[in-house]
Amino acid sequence: MLSLPGILSMTTNQPLNHQLTSVAHASGESGSTRRILRGGGALFGIVYGLSFALFLWGREGFLLAQSAAEWPWLSLTLGLPAALLIGGIAGWLATLISSAAWSVVVWVLANAALGWLTGHLPCEGISLAVGFLDSRVSGLELIPFTPYHETALWVVISGSALIGLALGLAQPYAIEAFWDRLGPEARAKPHVLRLFLNLKVLPLVLWGAPLALISAAVAILMFGSYRIAPPRQVHHLIRTTLTGGEAQVQAEGLNQYVAHRYGARFTPVYVQHLNHPYRATDTVHTIYVDTAFDNGFVMRCCVVSGTLSSCDDISQLYPVWMESLVAGGRAGTQPWKDLPQELRVEEPAEAVLRQGKDALAGDFSVHRVAQHGGLLWLEARFTSGAALTCRFRGLYPVIVEACEVTQP
Repeated sequence: MLSLPGILSMTTNQPLNHQLTSVAHASGESGSTRRILRGGGALFGIVYGLSFALFLWGREGFLLAQSAAEWPWLSLTLGLPAALLIGGIAGWLATLISSAAWSVVVWVLANAALGWLTGHLPCEGISLAVGFLDSRVSGLELIPFTPYHETALWVVISGSALIGLALGLAQPYAIEAFWDRLGPEARAKPHVLRLFLNLKVLPLVLWGAPLALISAAVAILMFGSYRIAPPRQVHHLIRTTLTGGEAQVQAEGLNQYVAHRYGARFTPVYVQHLNHPYRATDTVHTIYVDTAFDNGFVMRCCVVSGTLSSCDDISQLYPVWMESLVAGGRAGTQPWKDLPQELRVEEPAEAVLRQGKDALAGDFSVHRVAQHGGLLWLEARFTSGAALTCRFRGLYPVIVEACEVTQP
């Protein structure tokens, strides 16, 4: 039986996959060799997918969790299985044909698919997932896919495809090192689990990790910064105000006006909601963040290109909005149009107000029921036991999308 070194020395001018195929035929173990090669390819792809997911969504989750943002780990929860699946399948497919061109084509398509995922997962993916977690969001667009997303997505897909080219060229060399480092016993009995747990070869499949870092960096540049920087800016201001007061805020060059005006109402417990839509140009992002404290105070802050610009007490408008809706339902008028910040009430919501006017009698109190992203639910609870719940969206104008009257 011919040994591997002897055969490789006779085929040094052949591509790697042809060399290994020659080994398989000469040794009579083509099936065993194919399993090793494909197992190594799958492992290479899985490690790449894992690295990509951790660099992108793991980093995002860690930073958002530090900022008390809602659902900080949801992107990683959704993206990690998809990245592992795409990477594993691509790595396995790339070993099916002994061709570098085939490997390149597979990885260009696979990494372009990962690039597409990075653009749509924070929008449609998050909306779908939150819909399963909270039925109020089911079927709603929680985070819209904006024209900026569409433009940035093509940049990410193009960059990902170029990195896929490098991956397609790198995988054969990683598999070669994988094969060389395997001992005779592992080659003779290529059990899948043993291949995956073999510490001698594990570092070799990390060849794709640097490329995963580059690919994730492209996505972070185009998509991650606008999601992470705004809540971190607000969080930093709140924590600095709570720990060091206005003097520390001034010393660090933060927004002293916001700290002076609202600092007394800050508490250590709060949740931040990234409020969409936002305005974006090629160089400027304007993002709004709603920070809901456990004392009922809700502050809406405007972050322009990563710098906290201004904040307002949005919670003081909640009773004003609901009082105008209740008054309109009782009288069949539209008093919300006379508010300083006009409400736009959709026709289905206005119809519910008119039809439920008999239930909107007596005194009531206003409660913030829930918020996810830019969707806000407010409820007017009447002494009679009836309730009016309305869903709000948007900034300028604020839109009342739907209302529901609950009878006692």
